[in-house]
Amino acid sequence: MKELIQTIKNCSQTLISSRIFLGVVVLLFVNLILLAWQPLAKISPERLPSTHTWVWWGTQEYLQECQKESSAPDVVLLGSSLVMIPVCLQDANFLKSDLDATNHHRSNYMEHALKQSVGAGLPRPHRGHVPAEGEETSPLQCFNFALPGGMISDDYMVARALFNGDRKPKAIVLGLTLRDFIDSHMQCPASTDTFRYLQRFDNIDDLVDLSMPQVWQRFDYLAGKGLYLWGKKLDLQAVLAENTKTTLSPYFSQLYRESALNHLATVAPTGSGLAGQLKPEIEPGMFIVHPNDSHPYEDNSSEYRARFRGNHHDMFNRQLVFLRKFLALAASRHIPVVLVNMPLRPENMQLMPPLFYERYLQSAKVAAHEFGSTFVDLNSTTEFNKSDFRDTAHMNGNGGKKLIDKVVAAIAQNRDLAQRLESRDTKPTQFATTGHSL
Repeated sequence: MKELIQTIKNCSQTLISSRIFLGVVVLLFVNLILLAWQPLAKISPERLPSTHTWVWWGTQEYLQECQKESSAPDVVLLGSSLVMIPVCLQDANFLKSDLDATNHHRSNYMEHALKQSVGAGLPRPHRGHVPAEGEETSPLQCFNFALPGGMISDDYMVARALFNGDRKPKAIVLGLTLRDFIDSHMQCPASTDTFRYLQRFDNIDDLVDLSMPQVWQRFDYLAGKGLYLWGKKLDLQAVLAENTKTTLSPYFSQLYRESALNHLATVAPTGSGLAGQLKPEIEPGMFIVHPNDSHPYEDNSSEYRARFRGNHHDMFNRQLVFLRKFLALAASRHIPVVLVNMPLRPENMQLMPPLFYERYLQSAKVAAHEFGSTFVDLNSTTEFNKSDFRDTAHMNGNGGKKLIDKVVAAIAQNRDLAQRLESRDTKPTQFATTGHSL
């Protein structure tokens, strides 16, 4: 009897193993068919489900602006919260109204300053439309695409994914500092919300070694490349959700009524530190900025002490490659770049690892010169003082005004760039040294 039971067990295990083996074979066969067929290849990345992060809101608004105007904003501001916050605060001062930082991506003050400085504000080009004499025209547009916690690799991904064809701006202003190259909070360049979201817009096989140096960091990416259904899980969600809603909505329309909860907003209290509140998931109403906000100066040295802790040589070298790739990409697409070394408080500078700032500054200057970009050093001037800052790194609205005025002055001094903005010229112009590719 024992021998019979054992024989049955062995047969059962053999049968189970055979079924598992057969299942694996079928799965691999189906996977090969899907890889060859690519049935979800035409799913637009904008349709894919995504967490509402800062980059998601910025991307949605940028694409909508490009579609509405049939052309891109004239000037795009890139960088971290060191750019985002003061520019937004200055707009609140300039417009004399509360603004929602989640979906306010214009820089109205920069548009005004450019118009005053270089006369930019002629008709925006529309496909097939020539403005008639006396026709009311839209002014030049400046888009603030700076992102909280942004690294240079994130700026590169924004430009690579979005700044092409009719979505290509006339100029880019990139604010940067050492923190954009080294940050102990970042495991690797591909670990940020921005990188993960924007990689769906383009094939990034050429960036894998640079952005995901460790094998375990590449697991999800490699699994998605080898297993079709794994790599297209978001596409499947989008297709199933849309098809289900289209099929069932005539019968169950009540299920899709907008909830009154969608109109509720949590407004940040006056005086709360915007820089310290930036979370990875946001919705409109969560970050309201006020005109002439008298936010007291905050010593956030502990935050930057943590960011600068550790060994940063590898991350710095990788981000430096991304900076050069960014400038090479802009040059290849004939987009002039203004690099701005952002002003900081001495307290912040003292927290930096020894010699890293000097290396960063020299490397940025060399790269700007090599690729024909304009370099503006605002951290070597004495015009920014403590009253222009909210904390050791982030400026307030007053500092934002000085920042924009300095950038506009640099643009006005660049005759080619100023004339390009003034004439709203859309023809490719060579602004950078040729022959570079990364």
